[in-house]
Amino acid sequence: MNNFVIFISLLLFTQLTNANAVTPANEKIARAEYPTNTLYKIWLDQQKNDRAALEFYNSLSEKHIVERNNEDANTVTVTYFAKGSGETDYIMQSGGPDFYGLRFRQIENSNIYFCVQIIPSDAWFAYGVNEFTRTSVEGSINLERTSMKHIYDGAVIGPHAPLSEHTLPAANVPTGTFHDSILNSKYMGENREVKVYVPADYNQAIAYNLVIQFDGQNYSANPKQAPIWQGWTPLPTIIDNLIYKQKIGPTIVVFISNQGNRTEDLISEKMTDFVALEVLPWVKENYNINTDPKRVVVSGPSRAGFAAMYTAYRHSNVIGSVLSQSGSLYYTLDENTNWPIYPEFEGKIIEYYKQSPYKNIQFYIDVGLYDLGLAAVGTNRQLRDVLKLKGYHVEYYQYNGGHSHLGWRHTIANGLIALLGLEKNIAAGEPVNVTYQIVTRKNKK
Repeated sequence: MNNFVIFISLLLFTQLTNANAVTPANEKIARAEYPTNTLYKIWLDQQKNDRAALEFYNSLSEKHIVERNNEDANTVTVTYFAKGSGETDYIMQSGGPDFYGLRFRQIENSNIYFCVQIIPSDAWFAYGVNEFTRTSVEGSINLERTSMKHIYDGAVIGPHAPLSEHTLPAANVPTGTFHDSILNSKYMGENREVKVYVPADYNQAIAYNLVIQFDGQNYSANPKQAPIWQGWTPLPTIIDNLIYKQKIGPTIVVFISNQGNRTEDLISEKMTDFVALEVLPWVKENYNINTDPKRVVVSGPSRAGFAAMYTAYRHSNVIGSVLSQSGSLYYTLDENTNWPIYPEFEGKIIEYYKQSPYKNIQFYIDVGLYDLGLAAVGTNRQLRDVLKLKGYHVEYYQYNGGHSHLGWRHTIANGLIALLGLEKNIAAGEPVNVTYQIVTRKNKK
């Protein structure tokens, strides 16, 4: 259908709707323009009440709705809504399976816009909405000013998303305590804040597991820290629940916060030395920590996932477990810019493990399938395969999600159980995928 035919169809459509005559031909066009029953009803209501679309938008606590698909139980339809203005040129959504984003369409005779996305029913991801405006420049002819404004953040959670039961507090579960300290670091050349979480009823006679968590300011959150799309994970609550339910043994957590330049901190040898040669000995002086290196886990997401990999690589004699969530593994050996969508060079952490002799380290690696902007899916699969070929034990899990704490807060318990679990074989129903089990989107035939 050429542009002229489309124009004529829409013109006829507008004329018919203005006459409030929903003929079969009119309805066919409307169903194509507004492809869900909800959108079609909004359009119908808008013909009788020019505030109907706005009233529907204002009624939404979250600016999207998730609806089941009767024809396919494995997918759901997400409809996103946004409010524009007289200056709106277009509106874009980013997040989820459509890497380059979705463009909104305007509901007729309103300033409400929408776009539709079909996703797997087990998907979960954060998203954002940007408005692009176009305004005339006063005193100028044929000159307009364009700008972009971020107008909304949200999170989509499908009805079958594998949410963890361990992220919420329970009244009968004892809670631990925080102890804040400052270490004068020779390797970092500055004072560094560390926060230690000690579980309830600490017993000096017991040798505790240790988790060293990068991005500590985000992972030391409480379960009601902020809206779910924001960057926080309630690791203390998760630890309390896992210990109480006997999924892992008694475990202490050291949270290492970012200070200054996050990339400079985390993609560096000095951070690995700070953790292994200063933080770890200090913790062992103050608490009874298990002497088995595999009971010491270094953990982190994104760049901090790289830092976890690198710390264990350089100090496997004292740190024997790595928990990496969406690790940024595209950083290179030559320090040149490595465009992260399609890396030109081999990531240096991959190269390190590929070229080195076997080290006594075990791994839990997870990544969201929508995490494409940092080459995370490809590079994490590559590292998984390299490690497996060299004989390492690797638990690998991928899911229908993106690069955010929305996923990380729900998958970190999987990693802790895989690395520190009391039972070698995970109990039925526990949301941990066994080695090499891969969760993928089911394609429609």
